[in-house]
Amino acid sequence: MLEKENKELFRKMYDDDETSSSLLGEWLLTNSDDSEFDTMMLELLDSTEYFDPVSSSHGYSRFKKNLKNYQSRCRRDTLKRIVRGIERVAAILLLPVSILMFYVGGTTTEVEWLEANTSSGQKMEVILPDGSGLTLGPSSKLIYPSVFNGNERKVFLIGSAYADVVTDSKRPFIMSSGNLDVRVYGTEFQIHSYENDSEVEVALVEGSVSLHNKVDKRDVTMRPGDIVCYDKSTGNFIRKNFAAGYYKDILENGGFQFVNQRLGDIASCLERHFGVTIHIDDDGVRDERYFASFINNENVDEILNVLNAQNYMEISRKGKTITITRRNN
Repeated sequence: MLEKENKELFRKMYDDDETSSSLLGEWLLTNSDDSEFDTMMLELLDSTEYFDPVSSSHGYSRFKKNLKNYQSRCRRDTLKRIVRGIERVAAILLLPVSILMFYVGGTTTEVEWLEANTSSGQKMEVILPDGSGLTLGPSSKLIYPSVFNGNERKVFLIGSAYADVVTDSKRPFIMSSGNLDVRVYGTEFQIHSYENDSEVEVALVEGSVSLHNKVDKRDVTMRPGDIVCYDKSTGNFIRKNFAAGYYKDILENGGFQFVNQRLGDIASCLERHFGVTIHIDDDGVRDERYFASFINNENVDEILNVLNAQNYMEISRKGKTITITRRNN
């Protein structure tokens, strides 16, 4: 299908028209194994306005009912492609999903997709079905199943999380976020993957992790003490190093550690944690990189003042709005 047709079909699946859900099913059957499926869906989402959560839930309910019709006339492998297609759509939309019924090979497995959300300044502890623990950072969203079926444990994230994953050598744990999959068997890692940040950052504290770029199929293997950043604009991976034990202590005590991060991304982090808005009026200032740790419960003003130690920025504040400009010498 052309992008225009895809977009129109994508919109229709939230209507109450029975035909629309059937069209979506046919589309998933045809495209779910396409290597460019995820990329196309992400591009489509970027150009499609946000849908009302209630209508989206109705759309999924409609499509769920139509799966029964496919059971009687589709082969087992075809039905598996439907399941994978639904999972991808759910991950990309990150909207309330309610209950999806997966019909594979004549058997019925009921999976409830659960959603955890945090707001600005909030954190949340989430225990997954296998006992793995996640600490969601501010302004984050996690979608995960009520039970892990099959040969992998897969969840979907937008935002940040610290994951302590239970070891299971037979079923890898996969955290999917945008164009990246983080694949582990048992480990502790931190991920920052916000939509508006220029980079996705993964820091490995313990164990082993591999990153998979779904666009160009590249893989990167990480070791404890590695930070790997994925630059969204270039598609490049950048490897950095840190003291794993020290990094973990900072996170557990609510601190911040910035390892060669752009000020623009640091500002976004501070906005989410402190509920402020930070405007940076100079691109050069926004792209300045910093190595810094904060472990004494510093507030946003104290952190910015430390980052401005060389006094090249002019920082002004009015209520919850902070403006940063380059200082004229």
